[in-house]
Amino acid sequence: MSNNKEPLKILQDTREPELQLIADINDLNVEFVKKFMKIGDYQFGDLIIERKQIDDLVSSIFDRRINTQIESMKKAQEEGKTCVVMVVGRLSDRTSEINENCVLGKMVSIVMKHNIKMMFCDNEMQFCYMLKNLCEKYEKMFELKDVANTTQGGNK
Repeated sequence: MSNNKEPLKILQDTREPELQLIADINDLNVEFVKKFMKIGDYQFGDLIIERKQIDDLVSSIFDRRINTQIESMKKAQEEGKTCVVMVVGRLSDRTSEINENCVLGKMVSIVMKHNIKMMFCDNEMQFCYMLKNLCEKYEKMFELKDVANTTQGGNK
């Protein structure tokens, strides 16, 4: 099925894994535009998404790296950005021995104490689908036109 509509352009951090093939195979009509990003892994207008594989989430809690990332997202939110953490994978599939309650407690803290939204999916395909839908809803809410030219830090 061919889609004649312009693809949705989403900024993707240069350090993130390539997802364009997954998006193309599943006819999602998304174009990932690679760019070095200081905050988050994906950006669409003022929407910033931090993607975490479940093992990366667990290790970032253990080594406290998540705290720095959350502080950066909180500052971005104070500047009018919307931040979302999207977790790929199931907590039961983690390879780390860190206590499950520690991970769950940190997730509650991220949402309740820091007011950052969290979303969950099982795999990369679901992530691509959710990312596209999240950006489309955001685009409708704010009637965005050309988000591919958006830069971080509020410079548009």
